[in-house]
Amino acid sequence: MAVDVAGCGCRARTIVRCNFRNNRPAERNFSIGLTVDPNDKRGVVIRPLDSDVRDSFEKLLAMAWQQTWSGELARRLVQWRYHDRPAGHITWVACVGGECVAMLDSRVRPYLLLHERRMVRETADWFCMPQYRQFGLGLLVLRKLRNEPEPVLVVGGSQMTRQILPRLGWSALAPVRSYVLPVTARGLAANMLRRRRPHREALARIVWGRLPGRAPRYLPPPPGRPEVHLLAPDRWQDLPADPTTELVGLLEQDHWRWLAAMPAEFARPLAVLFRLNGVIVGCCLAQLEPTVTGLDGRLVHVQACRHDAVLLRWIMSTTVRILAERGAEFIRCFVSTPEKEAAVEAAGFVFSQDMPCFWWDRPGERVPQSVDIDYLRGDDAQPLAALPGRFVRGRRRPAQADARSDGDASSAEDASARSA
Repeated sequence: MAVDVAGCGCRARTIVRCNFRNNRPAERNFSIGLTVDPNDKRGVVIRPLDSDVRDSFEKLLAMAWQQTWSGELARRLVQWRYHDRPAGHITWVACVGGECVAMLDSRVRPYLLLHERRMVRETADWFCMPQYRQFGLGLLVLRKLRNEPEPVLVVGGSQMTRQILPRLGWSALAPVRSYVLPVTARGLAANMLRRRRPHREALARIVWGRLPGRAPRYLPPPPGRPEVHLLAPDRWQDLPADPTTELVGLLEQDHWRWLAAMPAEFARPLAVLFRLNGVIVGCCLAQLEPTVTGLDGRLVHVQACRHDAVLLRWIMSTTVRILAERGAEFIRCFVSTPEKEAAVEAAGFVFSQDMPCFWWDRPGERVPQSVDIDYLRGDDAQPLAALPGRFVRGRRRPAQADARSDGDASSAEDASARSA
């Protein structure tokens, strides 16, 4: 079928070939070809991101993020997110005539699979310009990940993604569950407006800030001598090397340093350490996110040294209380194990939605039934959705979060919190 490629100025022909086995298409035998008119010398090139296409890539990224903000924040955010991050990341781009038209970012993360530490490559920003989707460019960049040595994890995606990945041989895992906790009525109103009319989110300011929503529940610790420590960012790198920890080493030092360098206007990370009888038994990475009405909160990573329901509920409920005390009016988290689902529900969270989860395995490896997904999963720790309400046509909208003190989470001192 010959078609005009919008924005390319050439004639192109798409060729889709599927080999079926037992009436099912297999990804390993699936090919998508894009043949550009030979008179046009630009063609389609799939390549890793480098400095040659940086300007074009950042324009495409602005489309993927539906960017309505600009200026210094946009520059610092892209620099931190893509150019200053730790090793193990790779971004593939599809270029037509030297211009980026599709992209897929991926990163390697340690996960607990079958109680063992395993390195998994997960996808993050995955986007293709609408006029090129009919040629399968989004799938072409995705197939590049098959050459990486790690198994690949995809969470969420569009309805089309959910339909096509199982047909291409990807294994569907148990879904990731999204939970929310509207601490105040204003936080609930702001987030409802953000989902439906993001540029009208500021209307939620008319709601009295102290009007309560769903109060967080504090759950007691296991028997023993509990301690809770809030770590300053400059001490995060000491956590994995602590000799008293019983935690599996999932928290890499280079990732700690990278998170500590996050632009404060975007989000302010918090690290909370939990001890019982002098021994580290858990930790939680959370963050405060400025919004046009105040602050949102998020649980990014929750880890306990053992499958203990009381311990896990204490860790989660205490972290939620810390976020609420620092002004968070709406708190989010993602969980994918029954133990954590029970813990967040006990802390007062309510279920929001299921997100599909897909796995591409490596030969000789077992497909897990589920993955404990909450450690910096792709891009869920990026509060991009809060930015449109804070900026109007690229200009900052006055926000209460910038004018008030929230405890300066980015420089919080190492202190023991009340455990009773």
